Amino acid sequence: MTRWQALDTLQQAGVSVFVSMSPTYPTTDEDDFHELLSYFRALGEVVVFHEPINPRGANSQQCLTAAKEAGYDDVVDELQQMQDSHQYWVEYALAQLNMVQQVATRFDGLEVHSWPDDELARSTSGQLRSKLNAMQQAVSPESFSGRRIGASAEQSKLANETSSLEHLI
Repeated sequence: MTRWQALDTLQQAGVSVFVSMSPTYPTTDEDDFHELLSYFRALGEVVVFHEPINPRGANSQQCLTAAKEAGYDDVVDELQQMQDSHQYWVEYALAQLNMVQQVATRFDGLEVHSWPDDELARSTSGQLRSKLNAMQQAVSPESFSGRRIGASAEQSKLANETSSLEHLI
C-alpha cells in the first residue's frame, strides 16, 4: 500500500508513473493479479511491466531464502520445484504471462508489457516461440513526450484459456 500511495501521489502531481510487477511468484493467482491490476488502473492510464520469476541466478536463491525466513512454505515449495524442474518452470511462466494478459483485458486504459525470459522463449517452439519473441521485441507503450503510443498487438494473451497453452508447449 505504501508503494501504491507513493505512485498515486506522483500521478496526482503530474508525474508519469510506470509499474514493474516483477517478479511474480508461482503462488500468485488470478484474484491476486486482478487486485494488483485494479490498484494500478486506479492510478490512471499506466503501463505495467510484468515478468514471471525465473529460477536462475542469485535472485532466485535470495527469493527462496527470504520465503523460508518469512515462513511462506507454499512459496518455498513452488520455488524449489521450479529450480528442480525446468519443465515445471516453463509451464508456470507461460501460465503466468497468459493469466496477467487475460486479467488486464478487464481494465480499459491499462496496458501490460510482458517480459518473457530468453530461456523461456528458447524452451518453446513454433507459434508459441514466435509469440514470445514478438513480446520480447515489442516496443513498450509508455511515452516520454506526453503522447501515448498505444498498446502493442504483440502484448496480448498467449491463448484464450490456460488449459489451451498445453498444446502449444
